[in-house]
Amino acid sequence: MMRRIPICCVILCALLAPGFAVAEDLAQVFLLARENDPKYRGARFDFEAATYAEPQARAALLPTASFEAIQQRTRQNILDSRNPVFASGSSVFPTEARTLNVTLPVYKLSAWRGYWQAQTKVQQAAATFSAAEQDLIVRVSTAYFGVLAARDVREFAESEFKAIAQQLELVQQRFKSGLVAIVELHDTRARHATKEAEVVAARNDLDDKAQALRELTGRVLPNLKPLRDRIPLDNPAPLDMDVWVETAHKQNLLLEARRRAVEVAQQEIGRQRAGHLPVLDLVLSNNRRDTGGSLFGGGSNVETSDLIFRLNVPIYSGGLTSALTGEAVKRFHSALEDKERDLRQVERQTRAAFQGVTGGAVRVRALAQGVVSAESARELKVQGYRAGLHTILQMLDAERDLYAAKRDAARARYDLVLNRLRLLQASGALSESDLIAVNALLH
Repeated sequence: MMRRIPICCVILCALLAPGFAVAEDLAQVFLLARENDPKYRGARFDFEAATYAEPQARAALLPTASFEAIQQRTRQNILDSRNPVFASGSSVFPTEARTLNVTLPVYKLSAWRGYWQAQTKVQQAAATFSAAEQDLIVRVSTAYFGVLAARDVREFAESEFKAIAQQLELVQQRFKSGLVAIVELHDTRARHATKEAEVVAARNDLDDKAQALRELTGRVLPNLKPLRDRIPLDNPAPLDMDVWVETAHKQNLLLEARRRAVEVAQQEIGRQRAGHLPVLDLVLSNNRRDTGGSLFGGGSNVETSDLIFRLNVPIYSGGLTSALTGEAVKRFHSALEDKERDLRQVERQTRAAFQGVTGGAVRVRALAQGVVSAESARELKVQGYRAGLHTILQMLDAERDLYAAKRDAARARYDLVLNRLRLLQASGALSESDLIAVNALLH
């Protein structure tokens, strides 16, 4: 399973501190999700349940013992008998019997194959649960930055709406003075109404993203720490997509679980085929029977011990073993197809994440420069409008372009961080330490 790091203990203390309600960071949200996310908790219980497969299968290889005790009271009435040794009349007598049976499997190949299969099932469950831990990191990070992105959109929409409202008030005053045409007034009003609708949509989207995070943590977290404006823009190391794809083929945890699933399906074929083979057991039995009476009139106290070699040779079971083996063969081929499907999917995800990191770094730089250019263009349009060189609509266009540039720049930073995590997840290397590294980029 994924390794733990000591810093998580520090973060847990921060969760319990009074100041925790002020602003939550990514690490704190992750700890909340690990305790409250139903999907992750279900995966943990599935793993814990799977660990019982090995002792269950081992039980078929170990001796079994049973003890039976019987207390019986018999009422006997001999109505007629031509045998002079039989007693006559009625009699009532007790009977006590105690039997101990011990059975030791000597040769049972299906049980051994079931035990080996159970060990593989536990390994598969461990890989699946480790993959669930990595998936939780990515899901929490995605939901966290989804809230930040939605919050940015809302803030930019509200700021732009306020700017348009101010310009609309100015246009209305100038229209009353006859300084602008009615077309310009109508256009400004239309933009004001459109942006108002966008503000409502942005607020609703932020609420939805907050609820998505609540699904993971069980709590509404209204105040999340934002991402810094400047984040590392380093390329993946090594800067070779094929190396990352090859690493994903070898280390991706979902693929590891799939490989174990194929092994389990293959072992199931051998286990079912072993149903055609004989089974040899060694049985030890001890019986003591104390009878207070009998047909002969007298009681007895008898102890019997048996040592039995019991050989069971299956001859015909109505075709059940062959049918079970045939089903196991088909499920093995199905498991192979599932592995191939996931292999292709992981390769695609690895390539997409690698390109998302390399291209994302370029995009972050470009969009950061775009914000600078948009701010300069907006300032020039404002000055031009004041000088009568530009119309109010041109100034509003510049205002819109500026907020769009800021929104896209922020989104690019979130995407870059998430693609780094997805690349590590695809390669099987993602751990809590990587989440802590991302957490250090918040402020």
